Amino acid sequence: MSKSGKNVDYAAALENSFARWNYIREHGCSDPFWADGVNMNLVRNHIMYYKQQLSEESTLFLLPEAYYREIPPEVDNNYMARPEEIRQNAARSMQIIDADENLKFVREQSVHLTEKQLKQLCIPAILGYAESLRRAISEDDLLTMRRYENPNGYLESFQSAAQKLHSPEILARMELITADEDEEYDELDEVDCSEIEQIEPSSAPETQENYVQLTLF
Repeated sequence: MSKSGKNVDYAAALENSFARWNYIREHGCSDPFWADGVNMNLVRNHIMYYKQQLSEESTLFLLPEAYYREIPPEVDNNYMARPEEIRQNAARSMQIIDADENLKFVREQSVHLTEKQLKQLCIPAILGYAESLRRAISEDDLLTMRRYENPNGYLESFQSAAQKLHSPEILARMELITADEDEEYDELDEVDCSEIEQIEPSSAPETQENYVQLTLF
């Protein structure tokens, strides 16, 4: 019985943790803000925790085989799996983004928009996509490049913005919105800027205090 009062299969959790650590080392994970090394070290902490719990709750003859395995080494927090694949995918995504006609149209039209229209359409954030990837490639920022391996979501944002820019009615109605109405405005199905901006991580991955079963899969 764990301290939380819930039954935890520490043997299964330990086995899963070893498998997870090995998987991240080879394939990486999909964490958008933390490198694979950070997550590998987090899983390593889980392994040590589960071993401790097993030693406290089991007799020597009931300990699982995984208990006797060597604890994985601590790795550099900046470690990233499959770096060459990430670089190649990022370069391909950069070509696709630069060639996108919707993005080209948004760039051309952005200079004619008012500040209110730019804000409502999240144009600065959308235009920042390409520059963020370009900067990541030039700086060999693998973590950022990994977020662009599949460019479909970005292409959809370009298309959505271009469709709105093709509608004079939508642009005109934006200019009629007062400052008080601005925050409540939603009838134009605008892009949620808070979701598309390239934000920085504000907190570390979950720690052992509030994390028992792995949620990294």
